Amino acid sequence: MVGIIGNGNILAKIDDSGSIEYMFYPSLGYEKHIFDASFAIYNHGLRWAWDNDWEINQSYVKDTNILRTTYECNEFLMESRDYIPISHNIIIKQISISNKTDETQDLKLFFYENLRMGEIPRENTVQFIKDHKMIMKYDGMYSMCIGSDKKIDSYQCGVRSSDKSALIDISNGILKEYSTSSGLITDSAISWDLKLLPGQKQSVSVYIIMNEYKGDQYKLMETLASIKVVIDNHEDFYQLTNSYWKNLLETTISKLSANELNRVSMCEDLCKRSLLTLLLLCDRGGGIMASPSLYPDYRHVWCRDGGYIAVALSLCGQSSIVEKYFEWCRKTQNEDGSWVQSYYINGIPRLTAMQIDQVGTTIWAALIHYRKSDNEKFLRKNWAMLKKAADYLSNAAIALSPSYDLWEEKYGVFTYTLGSIYGGLKSAVEIAKILEENEGLVEKWQNSLKFLKEEVVEKIYLNDKNRFSKALHPKDDTVDSSILGITVPFNLVNADDPRMVATADQIESAFNYKVGGIGRYPKDVYFGGNPWIINTLWLYMYYELLIYSLSKNKAIKREILNNYREKSSNLFDWVCKYNFSGLMPEQIHKDLGVPISAMPLGWSHAMFIIAVHGDFEILIP
Repeated sequence: MVGIIGNGNILAKIDDSGSIEYMFYPSLGYEKHIFDASFAIYNHGLRWAWDNDWEINQSYVKDTNILRTTYECNEFLMESRDYIPISHNIIIKQISISNKTDETQDLKLFFYENLRMGEIPRENTVQFIKDHKMIMKYDGMYSMCIGSDKKIDSYQCGVRSSDKSALIDISNGILKEYSTSSGLITDSAISWDLKLLPGQKQSVSVYIIMNEYKGDQYKLMETLASIKVVIDNHEDFYQLTNSYWKNLLETTISKLSANELNRVSMCEDLCKRSLLTLLLLCDRGGGIMASPSLYPDYRHVWCRDGGYIAVALSLCGQSSIVEKYFEWCRKTQNEDGSWVQSYYINGIPRLTAMQIDQVGTTIWAALIHYRKSDNEKFLRKNWAMLKKAADYLSNAAIALSPSYDLWEEKYGVFTYTLGSIYGGLKSAVEIAKILEENEGLVEKWQNSLKFLKEEVVEKIYLNDKNRFSKALHPKDDTVDSSILGITVPFNLVNADDPRMVATADQIESAFNYKVGGIGRYPKDVYFGGNPWIINTLWLYMYYELLIYSLSKNKAIKREILNNYREKSSNLFDWVCKYNFSGLMPEQIHKDLGVPISAMPLGWSHAMFIIAVHGDFEILIP
């Protein structure tokens, strides 16, 4: 497993051995700072946290975003608790060591960092500030300070590629106490001498603060002062952080209806973890990061992913965060009503190709938020943006405008995109009626809806194959599970339309992975082609909607409904099986059943929440 911790201003990635891999600051996704920070004990030899002789287990403290990693061997039981307080931009690592033996153990605990600050690391200086007993590292842009609640017994500042490297001397068990070093890749270590009686446990907390420096010496002093505040109040930080996340979940659950509570009870822990994970991807400036992954690089905003995540957050009652996201959308919208392919979290365009489906997803997400919040002021505040977006979609529908597909692989007119245009326009028409706005414009949108429903649906259907195609122009008859989007959630084609039923059946039959699950399309080569959480949930939701639709017809045989219930149950169980301490990746390896590509992926968690909620009266425009 891996884990993420954060507070909306900063986010850090922790690997499966409890080492700090990297963090994002001063906003989510930008800039990245590679840490390679870990700890070790020296007791008749050196043992790093990642060593194979530890039995390592990792999970979140229940109902929180505090990550706990335990390490056990014959002599010791260690635990690292990593978290970022909601109120301060500080990484806190609480390390405890218990002596399991009947003998007194003398050991050294080391904490090591190899921080490279910024997207492009610059020459920097690292030094031990003796008056404050802490490490300070700074370059032309940032400063970083490492302190502790326990007196530091030794230290070393070095350069990674030299004989002064702190990493080299940790292996000898003795730091050489060089007080300052400069270079492109500097490193440092601090250590504590511990004496553990039989059965005794001792704890050491490490505090890491980053600040923007920009050559301002006052900022360095501010960082040092922040560490002192943390040290003086360290006992409160853990409890406040623990209580914050638990109270947030309790408040969310208290607002759920009886039906919602019943659905959530099937998989309560996974629902909670999905919400907690999504909240960590929401920048306080409004943008929602797709994933904290660097490989592949998903630490950006796609309005498609952001729209699905916003819907999931709306279903969980997180109105203020969702409305902040739509403020971000207002600021980034193009003059023609569209959004480009992806953005940096601060709203600067990153990839400027066009994916029209993202526009439809954004309007749909706004309608769902209104349906859950009943906040007409939200619609009025965003009406100008939504109107421009809908007019863009209306023109794109009539012209059958091409764009890149949702998988960012091909250019053309795609079935999923057409579905999203329909769903976005249908949502815009409903919003206009709620606000009693623009009758003439609504008529134009309705004409586009009629064109999509009555003419385009026929064009995307393949009579010879008895299913819908992946693309209209150029014609592509690939079986692609995203075709399900024309029904769930966008409602271009009814779930019980025999053509859609046949399409879903062929989608299910197209994938025969060793581990099960549904992929994107059979000849997918991205990461070797694997089942995806999103696509498996898509088919699950389709079958649930089909059951819902067929149940209204009293002539439908019970055996037919039971068959679809079994299909949907198997798909949902598969998704629940392939989570990793509650975190959901983009893909599951088709043979090994391990996470592949980005983890956690926001869209996976969002689709899970949407699928569990399952109220199609709210979800379908």
